[in-house]
Amino acid sequence: MPILLKRRNGELTPFRNADFIPAFYFIPKSILDKCGSELNSIPRSPRKILQSWDAIAMVESDLFLLAIIDAYAYMVWPFMGLGAKREIYSGYEPSWIFAHAAPYWIQELQDEKILPTAKELLMNGGVDENFCYVSEEEISDLFTWLVPQTMAHHNMNAVIDTAKEFRCFEDFDYRNSRQKIDHFRQWYHTRVKNITVESLDELKERYAENNDGMDWDVPDEHSDMNRTVLEPMAVKEFLASLSETDKQILTMRMEGITLEKIAETLGYKTHSAVHKRIRKIGLAYEKFSGEDFGFSQKKII
Repeated sequence: MPILLKRRNGELTPFRNADFIPAFYFIPKSILDKCGSELNSIPRSPRKILQSWDAIAMVESDLFLLAIIDAYAYMVWPFMGLGAKREIYSGYEPSWIFAHAAPYWIQELQDEKILPTAKELLMNGGVDENFCYVSEEEISDLFTWLVPQTMAHHNMNAVIDTAKEFRCFEDFDYRNSRQKIDHFRQWYHTRVKNITVESLDELKERYAENNDGMDWDVPDEHSDMNRTVLEPMAVKEFLASLSETDKQILTMRMEGITLEKIAETLGYKTHSAVHKRIRKIGLAYEKFSGEDFGFSQKKII
């Protein structure tokens, strides 16, 4: 049953997010200090929360709920046995989802009688006690055994092992990481099975059979003047027409550097500005070369 709160107009309604108040008191000060002054303005006494409409409004805010979710994900992640940073995964990855499922961790703390319930703190006008801060050392000692225990209770190790075995692109965040690179390499090296390798002569013979005896000539790269001489000259001429900034953007993007990193390096406020510059460069090259590469139809950046 939800905790009810009598509003200023006399109406009795549920006290939103009140169930997370004990969990809030269990977050170390070193973590709360990173959450801003608004959250740190919440009284450390349950009674004082009930006596302040500003404190009540803060508890009922999305900011309070997000702080609980992020703080507990930050605290439990090192003890989940994953050996990787939480930031490398996307919100689709099972271990990331479970780490951010704060109610599971809070319920385990309450089942172990480490945390009281919200009703115990707020009944009869609230407990008149200032709760001290828990240290990160205490959290570490506790979560060393509580996190694996919680994962076992919800069979999460099997879920995470399955996710590791069947990795997909959606599991990873946009940032580069060793795990992401390893996945890409494994994906492209193992997706195609039972490849039949044929010699060039065999391919030529089959081509002749299927094309009335016509020979298949492989072009000599050294005699392909258009590819080896004219195209590089045209590209060099086009690059010479660009500003220094556009040259830097194009060079960095061709090296695989992200739009966010390019924006940061060149002093743009957002990566969307870099996105627009690249499209403008692409349109200019289409006009220069007379070919349609898809920039005008926004098929590519």
